[in-house]
Order: sequence, then C-alpha cells, then structure tokens
Amino acid sequence: MKENLKKTRIFNLLLILLISYGCTAQTFEKKELYNYLDTKISSKKFLYLKISLIKKCKDEYLFGIATMNYNDHLSNKFKTYDYKGSLIIYDLGEENDIRIINFFNSYFKETNLSISNIPKGRQSLVNEYALYFVNKSFVKDIDKTKIFMITDCENK
Repeated sequence: MKENLKKTRIFNLLLILLISYGCTAQTFEKKELYNYLDTKISSKKFLYLKISLIKKCKDEYLFGIATMNYNDHLSNKFKTYDYKGSLIIYDLGEENDIRIINFFNSYFKETNLSISNIPKGRQSLVNEYALYFVNKSFVKDIDKTKIFMITDCENK
C-alpha cells in the first residue's frame, strides 16, 4: 500500500513538472514572437500588419508579416486580430486547412473588425519579415529560417 502511494506521489510530481515545463516553454516561445513583433511595430507608421502563408511542409510553416497602409490585394477570406492596439489581418487566400486557418488564435486576440475603412490602393513599398514556426513554436533563428526557405519539402 505504501509503495503504491509513493509511486502515485512520484507520478503526480512528474506530471506537475511536465505540465509546468510545457506551459513555461509555450510562454517563452510566445514571448519570443511578441518581442520580435514589438521591434517591428515600434515605429507605428502603418495601418495594419498583414500575415500570409508563404510555405508549409508537414509541421513547419513560413509566414510573411508586412506593414501595410493600403488594402493591396487582400483576399476575401481573412481573419482579424489585435496585438497591442495594432490591427493584424491574416490573409487566408485559398487556404482550407483548419490548422492553418486557426494557427494564430493562440497568439493573438481575434477580433471582428471591418476592413472597409482601409483605403484601397497599391502599396509602394512592402517591408515583409519572415515568421518561421516548427510544431507551432516560433523560431527566431534567421539561419534556420533561410535553410527552410530553400529546402524542398519533398526531401524532408
């Protein structure tokens, strides 16, 4: 009886440690993404941030995030988010995979803002930055991002 109680306590302790570690790791990864975004939005010389999927291979995704001032070819299928008062428009294009459609739900607060007030026009300069994720974890390392960009998905 005491042996079973001891094993149960050890199991519970391990379970708590694993859960705590998982939550800490996820918070750290989100913090890395938020720090990355904070440097990009510090100038606030844009109307919104546009996210679009560039490449996907199994559980690896490369998104582009750009600062935008005009509704320059947004698709009819999109989601809107808020991050520290900045509007983020996730342009879904023709995407039908629910994992990709809801990819940023855990990172940003989803909103139902209308984009009709964004002036239509052509963006003269687009500064787009890479957002590389592996298993839903943000990868800050630019070298790993570059390697993924040139890797053929079928060889993985």
